[in-house]
Amino acid sequence: MPTPPRRTLASALALACAAVPLAACSTGGSATAEDAADGGAPGAGSTAFTQQPAQTDDARPNIVLVMVDDLGWGDVSTGRTNLGHGNDFIQTPQFDRLAQRGTSLVNAYGEPACAPSRMSLLTGDYNQRVDNNVYGGVDLDNVSGEAKNQRPPALRGIPHGDEEGRTELRPETITMPEMLSAAGYFTAHVGKFHVTRSAGDITEHHGYDVNYGGRPSGGLKQYFAAPGDDGPEFDRNVGPELDRFAGDYTAEYVADNVAPYSTGVPRSDLEALVGTPKHATDAVGDAALASIDEGAATGGPFFASVNHYAVHTPVGPEEARSDLLAKYRDAKRSYTGDEPAVPPYAALTEGMDQTIGRIVDHLRETPDPRADGTSLAENTVVVVMSDNGGRETYNANKSQPVGASNGPLRGEKFQLWDGGVRVPMVAWSGSEALVRRGRVDRSISHVTDVSATFVDYARVPGADRKPIDGRSLRSLLARGEGEGHPLLFHFPGYSLGKGRDQRPVSVMRTGRYKVRYSYESRRLQVYDLAADLSERRDLAPGRPALARRLGRSMVDELRRLRTPLATVRRGQGAQRVRVEPGTVTYADGTVTRHDRATTLRVRGGEEMPFVLPPAGG
Repeated sequence: MPTPPRRTLASALALACAAVPLAACSTGGSATAEDAADGGAPGAGSTAFTQQPAQTDDARPNIVLVMVDDLGWGDVSTGRTNLGHGNDFIQTPQFDRLAQRGTSLVNAYGEPACAPSRMSLLTGDYNQRVDNNVYGGVDLDNVSGEAKNQRPPALRGIPHGDEEGRTELRPETITMPEMLSAAGYFTAHVGKFHVTRSAGDITEHHGYDVNYGGRPSGGLKQYFAAPGDDGPEFDRNVGPELDRFAGDYTAEYVADNVAPYSTGVPRSDLEALVGTPKHATDAVGDAALASIDEGAATGGPFFASVNHYAVHTPVGPEEARSDLLAKYRDAKRSYTGDEPAVPPYAALTEGMDQTIGRIVDHLRETPDPRADGTSLAENTVVVVMSDNGGRETYNANKSQPVGASNGPLRGEKFQLWDGGVRVPMVAWSGSEALVRRGRVDRSISHVTDVSATFVDYARVPGADRKPIDGRSLRSLLARGEGEGHPLLFHFPGYSLGKGRDQRPVSVMRTGRYKVRYSYESRRLQVYDLAADLSERRDLAPGRPALARRLGRSMVDELRRLRTPLATVRRGQGAQRVRVEPGTVTYADGTVTRHDRATTLRVRGGEEMPFVLPPAGG
């Protein structure tokens, strides 16, 4: 297919604004057959391909994962991924179109923070695994800020990290990308990595052929490139490989990569980008397209893991692209809705959204070397998700909103309420044989299921496959077949202060219910998420048999994973726990049924047990 001619900024903007006022400039593009059926094009320059059978024996799909950092369940404008609670301030048209044309998973979960989600994605292991133990990416006895002035908690978090205290991937750990690589996939990492000892380990030990920007850092210090010794560069938390895309905005770049995806932005604001520093979000998009091209050039299947730094803090006017910041500042003047209206955060979010459109259009415009006459999109699965819930506040008094919205969900990042772990997620493909169109699925899914799905697509041989805690979503995405599974979350420690209030708890999502156990109060709570998204009505007091049944399921899962628990803090004195006949306890990997009434004495350094009272107790 011949390469389409480059557009100038002026011609692109003229096309974009021909039919609308300058103050509401937006664009569309030539529609493919899929676009025509769905009523519109996702972006500019899409090209229709004649669908033909694959020309090679290897028809395994390409895989593109887009992981957004800290995107809240209610941060996208579509309601398809959040049960009708779309954001009415932030606009995410590219994510919305994927949700319309793909499968939305409304009960998708990550972990409560960046590091544990990424560790589980890469390893396929739950955080509770003894050789994982990256629960929050922070010290599990973390008492900071205003919480330091309070009395120390009675319990103490478990030692952070694996058995040797490491909180990053070990070189010997078999990762999902390693399994895909062993199965013949070209693998590329773009953007944030976080859970590695060094940048070199990403390609030397963790299964990636190329790495654009990944380092041990959990985030960047500033979003825009700055002058460096050898030209524009991003800050030191970003690997130098991404600097290849750090050059200032040019008229050609804006015409090709910004204007086609811009909505509600005056022509003059787009023109003003020319000559200004590149935003890291756009550079991540550039590297994503380069990775797709590199993968396609191999002639085999590829996996591109695209990890945005957005919308993680820092969030401020100086971190937002100027055209989008101006758009949302203007929108805020007349906004009367209930969502947080923070222009810099909204600008970061929509900037990230634009890269989704760029990736999808690139897949649809690029011919598939493995199947003449078709595009890459027709044999590629794209999954877009957040790593954890949105961060709504900077500090405990909630006076400095970050701008994220988790909709009606309770809690936020660093908490095991659904607002901290439930995430927007959508899957799409140019082929409905891979991902059904227009489907909203309510099955419970987890980031480890994403790992299992990718390994399934790659048909990794048994000799190269390690056990994965998650279950493949392949049949669910293609045919709507399959069902969710009970999902245990666990936090054996404290993350207090600086807006955080996470204490030792175990939580299980099973079916419509969510059961929560506090090791401090020894209280078991049950919530019906089908009727109570905000987790406000505890059913346990009125339905003790249900609470006991769900509690016992949680105990069994804790035992299956040999889950470590928080311990009594030394120097606090022994804790006395009264148990009645029929009580079940779990500690030290063992479940015990107590046939007689007794008082347990839990000494300093010993695990505070999970205590499940007898029926009616």
